[in-house]
Amino acid sequence: MSGTEPILMLDREEVRSLLTWPELIDATQRALIDLAEGDVLPSISSQLVVPGASLHLKSGALTEPPIISVKANLRPEAGSTSGAILVFDYEKQRLQAVMASGDLTAMRTAAIAAVAARALVGPGPVRVALVGAGPVAQRIDEALEYLGIAGDVRIWSRTHEHAADLAAAYQGRVEHRACRTISDTVIGADLVITCTPSQSPLVSVEDLLPDAVILAMGADSAGKRELAPGVLDSAEVYADVRSDALAVGECAYLGEDSAVRVSSIGTVLQAGIGSRRSGRRIVFDSVGSSAVDAAVVGLVMRQAAQRNLGRRFDLDGGAPGELLR
Repeated sequence: MSGTEPILMLDREEVRSLLTWPELIDATQRALIDLAEGDVLPSISSQLVVPGASLHLKSGALTEPPIISVKANLRPEAGSTSGAILVFDYEKQRLQAVMASGDLTAMRTAAIAAVAARALVGPGPVRVALVGAGPVAQRIDEALEYLGIAGDVRIWSRTHEHAADLAAAYQGRVEHRACRTISDTVIGADLVITCTPSQSPLVSVEDLLPDAVILAMGADSAGKRELAPGVLDSAEVYADVRSDALAVGECAYLGEDSAVRVSSIGTVLQAGIGSRRSGRRIVFDSVGSSAVDAAVVGLVMRQAAQRNLGRRFDLDGGAPGELLR
C-alpha cells in the first residue's frame, strides 16, 4: 500500500446487511427533524438529463461523523437504476469510502415513508394501498410490517404480475392482495402510498376517503406526477424538503396561493406520533433528502466499522480488493 489511507468499499449485499429498520427509522426521523429546524449542513440536489436517462445527484454532510455523502444514480427511461455513493471525510480531506446505492436509496425512501406514516396515521392496523410494486414498494411494505401499521395491503402495478409477485412473496400474517385497477386498490384505504415513476396522474380524488393519508413518494424530479388535480385541494400538505417539493414534487402543481399551505414533516415529528390525524385528508410529498442520505450513510459507516465489514483499495496504486478481515 502507499502512504495514503486505503478506501473502504461496500458492495450491495454488505450495505443491505448493515441497514436494519430500528436504527434506520430512528436515523431518518432525527434527520427530518433536524432538516425542519435548519440544523443541518448545506446540501445539493440536482439532475442531469441525457438521451434515454437522467443522472440524479444528491450531496449532503454530517458533523458526526464528519462526512460528505455524494450519491449519483443513473435512472434510465426503461430498466433499473444503477449508482454509487462516494463518502468523503472532510476533516481528513480524503475519499473515505465507495458503496453501492441501490438498496440504500430504496430503504431510505421506505424509512421516510414509515416515519411519515407513523406520525400522520398513528398506531395501526389500517388498510394500506400500495400504488407501485418495485423495490421501493417492497421496502415500504417491510417497514410498515416492522412498525405494525398495516392491517391489510392491496397492491397495484402497471404490470399486474409484479403486484402479484409482491403479494405472493409476503410471508407474514397481514393479508396482501394484488389488484387490477388503481380504484380497487385505493377505495377504502386509510393509507395510500404511491411509489412509481409515473409522469401522469394515477390516483384520483374520487377514490379517496375524506380523511385518507397519502404518501406521494414517486414524484422526485420535474415532469413526474402521481396525484390527480384535486387530491391536494383542502388537504393538509407536508413535505420532507419543502423547497424541493414546491419545485419538482406533487406540490409543484399547486398554485402560488396554495404553496403557503405546505409545511415540513419535521414539525409533525416534533409534535408526536399520530398528532395530525384530524379528520381531513393529509398528503405527504416526498422528493428525497440529501440530509437523510447523509444520515443513513453515516449509519452504514458506523455499522461497517463495528462489524469490520468491507474491503479496502488504493486509487494510488496499491493492491485492490484487500480484505479487512
